[in-house]
Amino acid sequence: MNLILGSIFLFILIIPGLAFRYSYLHGTYSKQSFKISAVDEIFWAILPALFFQLAGIVIIEHLTAYQIKLELIYQIITESSGAIDFEIIRKSIFSFLLYLISMIATSVALGLLTRYIVRLFRFDLKYPFLRLNNEWYYLFSGEILDLEKPGESKNIDLIQVDVLMQTGEGPLVYSGTLEDYFLSKDNGLDRIYLSQVYRRKMQDDLTRNERNVGYLERYMDERYYSMPGDLFVIMYSEILNLNITYHVWSNILEDEVNTNEQSAE
Repeated sequence: MNLILGSIFLFILIIPGLAFRYSYLHGTYSKQSFKISAVDEIFWAILPALFFQLAGIVIIEHLTAYQIKLELIYQIITESSGAIDFEIIRKSIFSFLLYLISMIATSVALGLLTRYIVRLFRFDLKYPFLRLNNEWYYLFSGEILDLEKPGESKNIDLIQVDVLMQTGEGPLVYSGTLEDYFLSKDNGLDRIYLSQVYRRKMQDDLTRNERNVGYLERYMDERYYSMPGDLFVIMYSEILNLNITYHVWSNILEDEVNTNEQSAE
């Protein structure tokens, strides 16, 4: 009985750390699937949980008439047989639940605030331990470019994704504009959503001397077939390879003009 009680109480004390970690990692930036039962999640939650609990003890003892009995907490966690005063626990259960709810709410708010500050000043690009545990976000947002040239991703206007897939017709390349993506339960890529998709056979690749019409004028290239529909969904399990190109409108238009001029000559 003491073993079960001690384990449950220890987990309850860690909950604020889990709430902080969840609110920091979960959201539109990370799109991460959070596993509350995973050992590594609990491990990384212990440090913030310890900080929150110590801060909570200091605040309660200085601002209220309550006194935290650390010896009782120690007895519960260490399963000290016959030494637990259950009468104190019974009288304090409501106050403890109120404290726990307040602590969880505070942890969630601090997690959101920390993520906002980290993202605002791009600390996650400078310090790897602050990363959102989602390499796909940094890749599909273009922020991976900021690792070498800070601020480079702000110039991106369009992200082109070329997907190589094996089909009954042989290897096909699907080329389109990235609209969205979703992760699987294990935080890997599950599927991507593309718009303005064209496809071509891999065997129809250009030779060195052939002209590339450019991304905006693929409709002029007879190798490409325009896919109908507004969004094209590709499952990651069917992808052989990915190629990502970050476009700036001024550069795209300049390339198109140069290509047309060369064609006219």
